[in-house]
Amino acid sequence: MAELIRRLPGAVLRNCLLLAGEFAAIWLLQGPEGAWIPVLLAVFVLGAAVPHGTDAEFVARTSVALLAVAVAVAGGITWDRHTLHDRGREEQAIVIERTVVEDGSTTAPSLRLRTEAGRDLPGPVAKDLPVGARLKVTVDPDGPAWSVGGRPDGPRWPALGTGVLILLQTVLVGRITLRRHRA
Repeated sequence: MAELIRRLPGAVLRNCLLLAGEFAAIWLLQGPEGAWIPVLLAVFVLGAAVPHGTDAEFVARTSVALLAVAVAVAGGITWDRHTLHDRGREEQAIVIERTVVEDGSTTAPSLRLRTEAGRDLPGPVAKDLPVGARLKVTVDPDGPAWSVGGRPDGPRWPALGTGVLILLQTVLVGRITLRRHRA
């Protein structure tokens, strides 16, 4: 029991460090134009490094790292949806450019949008509409988040999914840190 209590601060510190890194990633990934690949790669590396000093093997480290990436992605989706639900404003957007994206054997249309207020919306939209067509979008007046369609409902299910992933990660990091070392 004394050994378990001695390892407890390390488990709490490792989990808090990982949660802080994930929160920073969520903050950096706001909106559709975030630097997804480098940020998620950094979260993966942080997740794999958190069990350092334990006897965690490859599978355990990779599991923690993948859970960390999943928490960052789910948290980013939840944050954007919550933002649009709380303070999103419905506006009309106009298709200003239509391109065709080729993906090997298939082609798909890609649109760039601008709101009637003159704001360019970052990121392509995978719909097939002609240039000049109008569609309803919901935009965050104070940030980069936006989505096609009306104002979304509250992010109940994405928030629940994010919470479950955080709980699984906390249990896994705690289990890795608190288990007895092999002799």
